[in-house]
Amino acid sequence: MAERIPSGIKGLDELIGGGFIRSSSIMVSGKTGSGKTLFSTQFLYDGLLKNESCVYVTFEERVEDIKKDIEETFGWNFEPFEKKNKLLWLPLRVKRIWHPVEKKEVLSMGFYQIVQKILEAVDKIKAKRVVIDSISAIEMMFKDKYMIRSEVVSLVDSLKERGVTSIFISEVPESDMGMSRLEFLEFVVDTIIKLDFVYIAKEYQRTLTIRKMRRSKHSTLIHPFVIRENGIEVLRV
Repeated sequence: MAERIPSGIKGLDELIGGGFIRSSSIMVSGKTGSGKTLFSTQFLYDGLLKNESCVYVTFEERVEDIKKDIEETFGWNFEPFEKKNKLLWLPLRVKRIWHPVEKKEVLSMGFYQIVQKILEAVDKIKAKRVVIDSISAIEMMFKDKYMIRSEVVSLVDSLKERGVTSIFISEVPESDMGMSRLEFLEFVVDTIIKLDFVYIAKEYQRTLTIRKMRRSKHSTLIHPFVIRENGIEVLRV
């Protein structure tokens, strides 16, 4: 029987067979404002409270902005965990720079280098939970679809081999009905959780759907969820 770890999201574990499968890969997909970053950070915070080391990788948002958003929303202070070397923030800003030899603009960091930096951070603190925010940024940086797929699969496998349970945040454009910009990712990950911000009964409400979870019996219903002062809570339907 697969070992489970708590998701940290109140009301979710009972819908997914008791928690996430340890060392699995999870895609949290949704459009702007659906709660992806809050959901993923709550997953990390639960791990930190259980004395598990965690890594948060961000490609676009500033670390300070993420921390301020979480503190203002939930009142959580990450500094004590940072001082104990239990939490490592890894900002990976990829820029276009001028290459004097090739005489053209090139990316400051290749995808192979990105993967290596993530694995180095995981190994440095022996992390057991990782959030990558967002995997969608990869598509905008790199155009070679085969290379992207190869490196993402390599990253997923390497994290599993290290016993890491990972969340890949996937941004979905407003006009898109899919799960991810990187369509192949839906087949690579073990679990897909879709977050929505929809108009219901004259107001906007947030909903959660478990679209896929390997080796698990899970709910297939659309569940409303709320963002409370102490964290996200999935409601019964």
